[in-house]
This record gives sequence, C-alpha cells and structure tokens, in this order.
Amino acid sequence: MKIRRINIQNFRGVRRLEWNLPDQQIFCLIGKGDSAKTTILDAIRCVFNPQWNLAFNDSDFHLCKTDDPIKIEIVIGDLPDEFCSEQKYGAHLRGLDKTTSTLHDEPEDHDEIVLSAHLSVAKNLEPKWKIVTARNPDGVDFKAADRAKVNVGLIGSYSEKQLTWAAGTALAKITESENLSESLVDATRAARNSLDGQRAAALKNFDAAAAKSEVVAKKLGIPVDDSFKVNLDLGSISIRMGGLTLHDGDMPLRQLGLGSRRMLLCGIQKENLEERHITLFDELELGLEPHRIARLIKHIKDDATGQYFLTTHSPSVLRELTVTQLHVVHKSAGDVEVVATAGKDLEGLNIQGHVRSSAEAFLSMKVVVCEGATEVGFLRGLDNYWVASGLNPLSYVGTVLLDAHGASKVKSLATGFKALHYDVCAVADGDAPAQFSPKDAEDLTKQAIEVFIWSDQLALEQRAMFDLPWASVLASVKLAQELGLSVHDNVRSKLNVVLDPDIMKWPDSPELRKAVGDAAKANSSPWFKSISDAQSWFDTIAPAFDDPNFKQRELATKLNRLRAWVDHG
Repeated sequence: MKIRRINIQNFRGVRRLEWNLPDQQIFCLIGKGDSAKTTILDAIRCVFNPQWNLAFNDSDFHLCKTDDPIKIEIVIGDLPDEFCSEQKYGAHLRGLDKTTSTLHDEPEDHDEIVLSAHLSVAKNLEPKWKIVTARNPDGVDFKAADRAKVNVGLIGSYSEKQLTWAAGTALAKITESENLSESLVDATRAARNSLDGQRAAALKNFDAAAAKSEVVAKKLGIPVDDSFKVNLDLGSISIRMGGLTLHDGDMPLRQLGLGSRRMLLCGIQKENLEERHITLFDELELGLEPHRIARLIKHIKDDATGQYFLTTHSPSVLRELTVTQLHVVHKSAGDVEVVATAGKDLEGLNIQGHVRSSAEAFLSMKVVVCEGATEVGFLRGLDNYWVASGLNPLSYVGTVLLDAHGASKVKSLATGFKALHYDVCAVADGDAPAQFSPKDAEDLTKQAIEVFIWSDQLALEQRAMFDLPWASVLASVKLAQELGLSVHDNVRSKLNVVLDPDIMKWPDSPELRKAVGDAAKANSSPWFKSISDAQSWFDTIAPAFDDPNFKQRELATKLNRLRAWVDHG
C-alpha cells in the first residue's frame, strides 16, 4: 500500500496541511527546524497505529485548543484485494486521478482505487478510526487488525523495543510462527528449564529471525562479533512484554550505537518481503557517519517493497538523494505547506545542482544569496556584531548565508530558492554588470526578492573604503599587511604616487580611498577573498558601526536594510 494524500487539522504544530503526494517511493522532508516535519510522520503513524487504546492528551491539539478536534485523513492506494472486497471496505472505495491528484468519491475510468483512512480525536481524547467517503462521511470502523496490515513502522530516536519480540515489533513481524504468543510462552518455559537446553525446540523460530537479522546487519556494514541469536535480556522482566531480545553473542543489541540500531531496524523492516511496508524514519542521520548514511540510503533506494518518509537536517543526506525525492516543509502561523523540489515550474533552475553545492541552505527558512566568500565572511562578522548589540543571531531567525561562487550565479540561485517558497534576498557587487546586471536585479525584485547591490558599480571592498572612517580604512590596510600581502606596492600601483612606508601615516583623500579599494578587490591579489579573512576584516572595522557619521553612509544604511529584511522579510 502507498500513501497518496495527507490532510491534517489541529494536530500538534499543524493547524492545517493538505498534501497531494506524487507516485514515488521516497519522500525526504526538509526545511527549518520546528516546521512540523516530525509531526507529519507522527500523524501517519497514528492513523495506522494498530493499538485500540492509543493515548492522546491536550498537548496533541494545536495550541492545546481541545474544542477543535484533531482530524487526520490519509488516502491510500495500491490496495490489496482483501481491502477491496465487499466483506471489508468494497462499499467505501474511491477513485484518484493521479495525473491531476483529483479525488472522486465514486471511482471513474482510469482512476486508481483508493481508501480514505480517517482518525479523529475529540476533547474526550478518545481516538476514532474510520474509512470514510463523501457519500458516507460517518464511515465504517477501520479495524486495528487492518491498520496493522498497512505495515507502518516508525524508526525514531528511541527504538530499543523494536529489537525485542514484543507484540507488533519489527522482529515479531519477520518471525515465522503461527501463534507468536504461544511461542513466547514456550520461550518462558524454556527459560525455566535452562534456555540453552531447549533452544532447538523452543527457540527455533526466534533463532531463524535472528539469523535473518545477522545477514541484514552484515549487508549494511554493521559489525558482528559472534553471531546473532535469541537470549534472555536480564534487564527486562516479562518475556511477553519484550524480555526476549536480539543478542550478538551475549551482548543485547539494544546496546549498539543509536545509528547502528536504526540501520538494523530499517533492514529488518524490509525483510518482511511478503508484505509491502511504509517506513517512517525521523532524523535519518542520527548516529551515522557520512559513509554509513550513503550505505543506508542506497539500501532504501534498492527496496522496491516499501514507501519511505524521511526527515533530516543533514547536508550529507540531501546530497545522497535526487531532487525528486526532496520536499520542503514550510510553516506559517500553523499552516503547513509541502513543496516538491521538482516539477514543471522548476525546470531550468538546476535545483539538483543547488542541492549538491548548497545543501545547507535547503535546511533554512531564509536565504541570503551572496556573490562570493567575501560577502559571506563579512556578513558572518556582521552577525557577530549584531548579536553583541543584543539582536538575535541569523540562525535564530532561520537565515543562511549562501556563497554563490560568482556574480553570474546569483540570479539563478535566488530564483531557484524563491520558487521553492523560501524567503530570499541577494547581496552582490556592482562592478561586474556583465555577470549581474541592473536588469538582473530588477528581475529579482519583481519576484519579491530584495537585492542589495552597491551603487556606482563598486565592489564591497571599494564601497567600504569610500564609506568607512579613515581610521578603519587604515586598519583594513594594516590587516591585509598582516595577512602577508604587499599592500604598500598594491596601493601605490593604483595611485602612481610615492607613499610613506608607514601605512599609519597615510593622509585621508578621495584618491587614496579609491586606490585602497581598488587594490583590496584586485583580481590578481584580492585582500579578503576567503570567508575567514573577510570575517577578520569585519571584526577589524566593527567599531565604525558605532560612528554616527558612518551610520549615514550607503554601506551602513544598506546593511541596516538587510537586518530589517532578516527580522521581518
């Protein structure tokens, strides 16, 4: 079975979400923290949870407003024949046009046959599961046994129980036994009479599942010191409640690292090949190095039996996925929107290339597209200055500084992120109109992308040397000298006059300011072209930002406008 549509109302951080899913195997939800990615996974888990007494509380309601019920409706397709029979839900089938994502209450020709599973929770906190249609909104009960058959598994931060043979766990699902409870009773009796003495008779099915798990572990590169087998976990009390656990020799596998446990569970979920599954993997990168992330994602891509919903905050995960598998989650005042990073509207924007080169920006809410490393480093220093002045850091408001690696790439990057519904602005020099022209800036402005470009066709270094107090200009020159550059000769070559060898004795003049700015941005030997050097440059000139006269200059006023954009959009 596969999920085709998700509607959520009044559930935790989500006031409203409507998401029509494309027909694909992997959905990786990305975006700023607290944008409700994990809540979407939890909503899926709740709708198909096989427990009849699933617990809810007031905090599960959006803003704790219990007068508005929780409503989660998920449309599932790729249905088994059993679900379509008259004895089950045949009278409640609907049709989905996958081309237009249109849901028909009565299936039409060429529609996919689907069911709408609906979970509601009122203020009495009693969950109700139904299969509904528009013609029968009250629906019929969606039974716990049938919810279990959808085979939804969540791999979260705390998954030790899944490595036990408790009811409903991943290991229980791959254990070949007609009656799991009876097998657990047999295991209890075996424990009373010495576990190893009765292993062949009582634990045959469990050891077979352990052997399968060992094969999965080895395929995923998880080290196996001895061999996987079933054994009693002395840290547990009841075998039937999870006391029978998977071991590597005498070591309970619950003692594996978090990343290894989660990789193993993902593999075990796939092992149940007789049934399709929907696996929810929250924060896939937790506990894993980049090379193991790559291995796990390959395992997921190779699994044709499952539909996967992933969340991540890791650039390593993004770089291992294709653009069609990424979906950006945005939230505003509780309204959540999921935006695909692929589609007709995004053709020609090279989103895949942006994912590889600028993965960090996809995990933010606001993107400042900077022409180069100088702008990134300078603004990092400015961010530190703002924080010291009592303002929130850029990270607090979900803003990322993105190095475009050249003026010619600013427009395409800004346009691409705007198309994915990010808030975007651009910071660029004005000295290369052939690469980023006034027309390019105008085109971005028409897309509601604010552009900060220095007047008079100047680069940042040139603008700064014209606007800064003279003491800050000399401090900039001295820093470049400390960085090992021949600044005296650089500046003299631009001015073609004799200069005092002692930089601190240079007199202020418009001509010398221009020469210093030209030397600082010269292509042959730029002064502050790395992020770290540019940040050090800002730190050196930071006192100027407290100067009343400097605050009236273009550099300061435009950077204040940038701060206003950061705070208010």
